[in-house]
Amino acid sequence: MQTQIKGPEKVAVFLLSLGEAVAAKILAEMDQHEIQLIGKQMSALGDIDSKTLEQINREFIEQTQNGPGAWMEKGSDFLKSALKKTLNPEKVAEVLDNISAPGDGLGGGLETLQSMEAPQIASFLVGEHPQTAAIVMTFLEPGVAGKVLRDLPEDRRLDIVKRVASLEKVSPQALKELDETLRDEFRAAGISSGSALGGKATASRILGGLDRQTEKALLSQLEEIDPAMAEEIRNLRFTFEDIIKIDDSDVQMVLTEAGREDLTAALKTASEELKEKIFSNLSLRAARMLKEDLESLGPTRLSVVEKAQQTIVELFKSFESRGKIAIGAASADQLV
Repeated sequence: MQTQIKGPEKVAVFLLSLGEAVAAKILAEMDQHEIQLIGKQMSALGDIDSKTLEQINREFIEQTQNGPGAWMEKGSDFLKSALKKTLNPEKVAEVLDNISAPGDGLGGGLETLQSMEAPQIASFLVGEHPQTAAIVMTFLEPGVAGKVLRDLPEDRRLDIVKRVASLEKVSPQALKELDETLRDEFRAAGISSGSALGGKATASRILGGLDRQTEKALLSQLEEIDPAMAEEIRNLRFTFEDIIKIDDSDVQMVLTEAGREDLTAALKTASEELKEKIFSNLSLRAARMLKEDLESLGPTRLSVVEKAQQTIVELFKSFESRGKIAIGAASADQLV
């Protein structure tokens, strides 16, 4: 029986039928929102029968024969057209709003803020609503955002960080209104925007621009309000691969307490650079034994590897919490 599919799902099937190389070239011409929309359909596809695939390919051939216009549209125009044919009229505007291409309808106020110095931005944000401040922070480079956060009144920092971490998606309409308000003040021109903003990863990067004492204080305060969020941000602040960035003397100190079994499993999927980092900070005998263990280690469940890596990460965090080592770029200020 032939499967009935329409719109973006049909696009997903067609791209899959082309193979990875060709499909990648087509996806490269689309923006992030379009790729996410089609990718979601690809992930949800079940088995597609041969008749359905043949019908989709035939439609493509027929439309290309009728002229290049239908297939030479921008990816966004194609998807918008497909949605209009697929959804009820009252839903079209809402969905199109959620897949608007970066830059649609924005004038430039946010870009002007990006070009300002941190103290100027902080001074501006003092009088703004915390949610506005959170959105603005996501448009700034992490290092700049960290400086802005440091320059804000202490009683406002925690609220803004929490809002950044909770922020996942902002509608293009809301961004447009904010951008126009800022544009009236700064008279800027043009900014590329995306509706997906913020999140815990962004909050983590912003905190990374702070000095260690301020970062630690903010995370402690956040933990009192939302322990789960604080823990997620802490995990993002330091990953297993980040061991590469830690001073050799600190790595050597932590490795003295690392379990050999955990270390072997943790290195199973590690980069060559990280493996060398670990080997070089062990004694010759310990490094040789670890290499032998790693070479003889058979297929290992990913869950086991990830658990071992997290164990090592927690060990590094334990040393940091006791003030014995420094983690992160901001930690350089702690070494005296």
